[in-house]
Amino acid sequence: MTDSIREKQHAETIEQAPSSNDGNHHVGEHGFVADNSELPEGYFYSRYFLGTTTAIGFNLMGSTGGFALVAPVLGQISVALGPTNSIIWMSLVYTIGLAVGLTLVGRLSDIFGRRWFFIGGTALGCIGAIVAGTANSVPTLIGGQTLIGLSASTGYTYATIMGELVPTKYRFIFNAIIFVFSLPTAGFGAAISTALILHTAAGWRWVFYLLIILNGVTALLYAAFYFPPTFHQKHGRDTVLQWVKDFDYGGLLLYTAGLVLFILGLSSGGSLYPWKDARVIAPLVVGFICLVALFVYETYMDLKEPLIPMHFFRNRGWVAAMMSLSLAASVYYSQAIIWPQMTVNVYAEGRVMWGGLVSCLVGLGITIGEIIGGGVAKNLGHWKLQCICVITLGTLFLGLTALCSPTTPGMAMAFVLIATTFIGWNEALVFPICIIAIPDQQEIGTAGGIAGSSRSAISTIASTVYSVVLTSRIQDTLTTQIPAKIIAAGLPASSVAEYMTAIAAGGPQALLDQVQGLTPQILAEGATAYRYAYADAYRTIFLVSLAFGGLAMIASCFIPNIDSMMNSKIAATLTGKDKINDEKA
Repeated sequence: MTDSIREKQHAETIEQAPSSNDGNHHVGEHGFVADNSELPEGYFYSRYFLGTTTAIGFNLMGSTGGFALVAPVLGQISVALGPTNSIIWMSLVYTIGLAVGLTLVGRLSDIFGRRWFFIGGTALGCIGAIVAGTANSVPTLIGGQTLIGLSASTGYTYATIMGELVPTKYRFIFNAIIFVFSLPTAGFGAAISTALILHTAAGWRWVFYLLIILNGVTALLYAAFYFPPTFHQKHGRDTVLQWVKDFDYGGLLLYTAGLVLFILGLSSGGSLYPWKDARVIAPLVVGFICLVALFVYETYMDLKEPLIPMHFFRNRGWVAAMMSLSLAASVYYSQAIIWPQMTVNVYAEGRVMWGGLVSCLVGLGITIGEIIGGGVAKNLGHWKLQCICVITLGTLFLGLTALCSPTTPGMAMAFVLIATTFIGWNEALVFPICIIAIPDQQEIGTAGGIAGSSRSAISTIASTVYSVVLTSRIQDTLTTQIPAKIIAAGLPASSVAEYMTAIAAGGPQALLDQVQGLTPQILAEGATAYRYAYADAYRTIFLVSLAFGGLAMIASCFIPNIDSMMNSKIAATLTGKDKINDEKA
């Protein structure tokens, strides 16, 4: 046999590494299907593995961009297509789509195979971006964003699909590689969006053009390179119809209805409608009842394939990791919402591009923390101690930001960046632990999906708390501090109401000219007073975040020791296109 023939056969062996469930290999203890030593030489350098890794990275980039790129330009979109208050639905539908989709994608792909869920999911995101990018009305735009939110559930399962393809001991470092892909959108989303608004003719529409490109490229990469175990490789001679008949449709209905209604009620209260409005109370109550009914149903019904297996909640280590993930994300969301506002209202002083760049610090810190955490996690070990330390430091520095004032922007920026870096580090630890600390790695998608949905749901609750507190504090600080300052500066008391109305409208010159007795000196004094009043309001949010951070610290005390699980075993292998075609034939 010639050397060229040997090389060709060797390449084919790499690219067609067998599925772990194809009859040549069987699922072993704890759901692992192979050991690193059993894979053909060069498997991790094959085009299928490298192409899949790239697809997962682009998927996360597009999924984070669905929020990080869009959120900063909602004001401009509202002006261009409205103006309308319904623009807030852009954020709501993304959150709802992500929360619902994570569990569904995880569980369904565990059962039926992942390939077409991820090809279809990213294609759905591409279609959603096309709809949103060409929209001429806000309802159409919201429809497109709904598809983008559902599609994002594929990107946020990065820990699942990357984790099952590599030895357990390498899961953290491979996640760090995936996080690098998300740096442009998750880290610099606000700056990119601001630059697109300022420097392109299409303006905000370019945000969605970017999402079209990212999701389209991802779908093509998955189609070309991602060949995980298929349904028949997972279940042998079983038919798809048999598993479809046995699926938990009651749980699906209760889960989807409960989560959608509950998040909808939480998110619309105080923003779209007053809290006492029936349009807030009814979804909250019905959604909560559906979620309670879901857990009763899943616990006591004899289900062949439950949507949410209850044995996860009897696993203390998994529950602790899930709660640490969710509560720490709640701390992050306090800044994802508050810091950009604080940058504009307290520190930017009209510097639009500077404000866009500084607003990126939260996303940048989280992403840098995820990269660092994934990179050093295994070498540091001491998993529980590591989790406790990073979430404690993140919470501490975020609380210290309450000491900052309008005259200390540098200190505020440093504290926020340090705090979010440690919080990102925590996420890089606890999300993989959620899918490591389970007894059966064949349920890795379900474990990660439920944890991700919990993260979205609990973060929504936290965001609601932050928004309610902030709204109350801003109303208090503005109405009590501003009038006294501008009257002391020389504005007649009779002109205070006109001044406050003009500033609330954005300070247009036509309204300011109607304010009797207003001088440039009084206007400057009023601007300073506004900065201090806003700073006082935001200070409360930093203190509220201590409560969620404290709960995350308590959850981290129950994180399991996974040293014994850091082995070379693999939960799934890529099959290669030719093997898939052979099976179809």
